[in-house]
Amino acid sequence: MKSFEYLCLKCLDSFRGERSNSAIYHLFRGKKSSQTIQDANIFSLVNVYGLFPDLNRNFLQQTIHFLQAEQLIREVHSEHYKVTDKGKKQLSDGEKLYYLAPYLNGYAYKDKSLTFWKRYSLLVQTMSNLAGKESTFIPIQYDESIQRWVKNYLLSQNGSSKKQLLNDLFKETNSLLTQLPTNQATVFALKLSGYRHTGNTDEQIAKSLKKDSAWIHVEFQSALHFLIQSLEEKGAASIYNSLFIICRDLLERPLLTETTQKSLKLLHQGLSLPEIANIRRLKESTIEDHVVEIAMQIREFSLIPYVKEEDIAAIQAVIHDLQTHQLRRIKEQLNNHDISYFQIRLVLTRMGDSDEPRHSAGS
Repeated sequence: MKSFEYLCLKCLDSFRGERSNSAIYHLFRGKKSSQTIQDANIFSLVNVYGLFPDLNRNFLQQTIHFLQAEQLIREVHSEHYKVTDKGKKQLSDGEKLYYLAPYLNGYAYKDKSLTFWKRYSLLVQTMSNLAGKESTFIPIQYDESIQRWVKNYLLSQNGSSKKQLLNDLFKETNSLLTQLPTNQATVFALKLSGYRHTGNTDEQIAKSLKKDSAWIHVEFQSALHFLIQSLEEKGAASIYNSLFIICRDLLERPLLTETTQKSLKLLHQGLSLPEIANIRRLKESTIEDHVVEIAMQIREFSLIPYVKEEDIAAIQAVIHDLQTHQLRRIKEQLNNHDISYFQIRLVLTRMGDSDEPRHSAGS
């Protein structure tokens, strides 16, 4: 089984027939919609969120059809699948072959790690060439903002030699890479370009390591996410000063989308959801999406202003009994028909895939 097939099977197993193929497509591409973000969280799939931002929908469909033809999944209704017993056996075998590292978290690190890599790889290439007395080379990153960042960084380090800067960066990077599985560290190193050296593509590395290219991509993302996670830790700025400088501004960025941050500021001012919708000229349902996103990311954000404690308990009980995340099924089972889909979604944000509360839903 190839790695992408395994990852699709993993998503289908987590979804349990409650989400369509489109949900997997948006999850892999990292769509910044309330629904996709919530799916990543409640189905414990933040690790694969945004893993394949350039995924082709036809390729996904072909993979799904292959899994069905192999009787690893069965269609329960239009484009909704459940994993068969044979599929679960394959999934169990695949877990040993395709281990997803605990620090792999596309939702938390996808955007940060991409910018970090662009800066880091161009900085290494530039300093390596300058240290080798080569001032003319083709940059591996064409993004003007990335090139400008590297130029500004080098200008700010005017008092240090390029060899010393490169050496400091090497020592810090090596210190972190030695904490990773060998394959992940190797993939990271092989992708770097430098003086008279061009980094390898995923396909080239896959051939060298005898892995498929999709898995090389996963291993590379895992390494990047580990680096970002390590640099977020307390005291990292002094231990990994050179690396920290590269992503200091990135680490300060909140996970909330920009539009949700605007709604949060208005919530802090004591405005109601209809008032915020009116001020922002958005639908109230859009503001509700923002509140759901806030509840997912800010654990101290209380649900009580939006859902009564007894309603929270009732929703949790139905979720536990039905073992489902389908809003319609949950709502139909509730005795109190005044409970809205918005309120159900809020309670789901505080429940893990085991359908047990991760924290008190009210707090």
